[in-house]
Amino acid sequence: MRYLFRENNNIEKFNKVINKYIEIVELNNNKSSQVLMLVPNNAIKLKYQRNISLNFSEEINITTYIGFIKNELIKYWPIILNNCKEINKKIISPIFISNSLSEYIITDLVSEKREIEGYFQDLTGTNKNIANNIKNNIDKAAFNLIEFEDIGEKLYLSKKNRENLDRYSYTQMNEIINFYINKLLSNSMLDNSISVYLFNNYLMRDKIYLSNLQKKLKYVIVDSLENCSPAEVDFLDLISGYCKDMYMYFNPSRNYSSFNNVDMNYIEENIVNKIQDNSHSIRNVTLEDLYLKTSKIILNQSSQLYSEMIGELCKKIISLINNGEKSKNIAIITPVNNTILDYQVKMILNDYDINVYNTKKDKKFIDYTYANAIVTATCIFYDYLELIREEDYISFIQTIFNVNKIQAFKMFKNKEKDSNFIDILEYIKEKKESNLRINEFIMQFYIDKMLNLNEGKLNVKICKNIIMESEVFTENINLLELDKKKEKEKIFIEALKTTINDFYGTNEIEEFKERDGIILTNPYSYISSNMYRPIHIWVDIGSNAWNMKIEKDISNAVVLKKSFKEKKVYSDSIEESNKKYYLYNMIYNLLQNTQKIYAYKSEYSVNGYIQDSILNSLLLKLVDKGDNSYE
Repeated sequence: MRYLFRENNNIEKFNKVINKYIEIVELNNNKSSQVLMLVPNNAIKLKYQRNISLNFSEEINITTYIGFIKNELIKYWPIILNNCKEINKKIISPIFISNSLSEYIITDLVSEKREIEGYFQDLTGTNKNIANNIKNNIDKAAFNLIEFEDIGEKLYLSKKNRENLDRYSYTQMNEIINFYINKLLSNSMLDNSISVYLFNNYLMRDKIYLSNLQKKLKYVIVDSLENCSPAEVDFLDLISGYCKDMYMYFNPSRNYSSFNNVDMNYIEENIVNKIQDNSHSIRNVTLEDLYLKTSKIILNQSSQLYSEMIGELCKKIISLINNGEKSKNIAIITPVNNTILDYQVKMILNDYDINVYNTKKDKKFIDYTYANAIVTATCIFYDYLELIREEDYISFIQTIFNVNKIQAFKMFKNKEKDSNFIDILEYIKEKKESNLRINEFIMQFYIDKMLNLNEGKLNVKICKNIIMESEVFTENINLLELDKKKEKEKIFIEALKTTINDFYGTNEIEEFKERDGIILTNPYSYISSNMYRPIHIWVDIGSNAWNMKIEKDISNAVVLKKSFKEKKVYSDSIEESNKKYYLYNMIYNLLQNTQKIYAYKSEYSVNGYIQDSILNSLLLKLVDKGDNSYE
């Protein structure tokens, strides 16, 4: 039996889901392994794991869709090997590659094709931007059950001015996609997209697998139906015929970004409409729905310059704290990650002993001084001296010898004679004679030369991340035979310098939410992590980054949805309608999870251009209509 529950309040839903889960497990004689709970992300998974308390149980089976299918692919890999003809290298278990390696492979291929064969001549974007668009297209196609080879044609046929476009860019994109997919598949290596493809094309069609699935699943709980991709919807539709009961919790207003792998029309057609109670029909968030929200909005449009706006919002935060407000009740929400904003806000508020935690890092590993020191030492170890810039050497000397920049510069200029620098070179030379692998050298260098420095212990995590990444990255480069023209270690260092970003783990983000400090985040992270802070500071509401353009040169998240009709032209009116739809849903969810908003706008953008936005116009309507005000 299928049950569908409309739940708009996250806190109430969370408690109901926990109670339902405990009730079902106890009803099922504490056999929790037969109860599958599907959640949208690892942050929600961790929250449930921390809050579910059972006296007796088996394994607690709470997972994301992608986590579930990866486990199934490992268990039933022989079925894949027997049926998938594209796999040439038969190994006992699939190898899952990191996003950083995936990004490197596609970026390197785009760069090579543009330089040697003149690909993408009509595109002005960087190699990295084009590669990111291609990678996003692969992800969208997989989760929307669209064949990879159809991506280019589907996007091209949606263009309103396709007669004036160079069709070659779309066929060239397909060539790169096919190379990437075949390269990984032939070597039994998978990313998330290929995992979804294999699960749906092989396991979901295999009688033995489906028979085993039917035996092991009795109950299914879906925490957030509105976050399910078409691939996950098809999975739910299938297993609902096998399991005893399925409980789905649904809030269609949480479809707040076109870039999520969600197709609400597909959910409605394949899940909602199949449940007899038609009171569950989906409707869009309207302006009237926003008017009905009780959150108070206070608008500040007094600033001309971006820096003035930052000063104004910092003054407001300081005033709130001085008047007794707790910093853990405040969230600063900005449309995109902005290094200038992060630095200035932290610098100002830290002077008043107010902590600010950014939930997303926009740094590459190499941006950290201790990471730079590790990479510089590794370049010396492998004689990749051409990869070391003068400023890298100076930063390396500053860190290792605990000297200021002027002293480091003098040591660098005299490095052939400086005894301390010569000692480091001798140490590295000795390690090289030991024939160490890259991860082994990094570990030994950090322990011997960096761990006991002033901040050595504080930077252990960064070192560990680089060690783990170096080992897996270089091994996979070797398995893919991408190191024939260039050493795998050199490829890793180049990737570390250009594409591999630092990130917070799920545990760290959950800890931030509990700390006594202000959260600095973006609307998407705030909503997806189910955060609640009673006071919001909305930054730069005049920026169109709050309402990003969906259609791009060779990508379009809406066109690659399962329900988007073949050969339908994606017009300007469709673009504006979709932008409005996602903006209204996003604002609705932010208003739902706070009590008071201080919204700040500057006349000029951070780059010095006059700006205005749909969000600003919307907030003006809400301020004029409701119990809101201007500062």
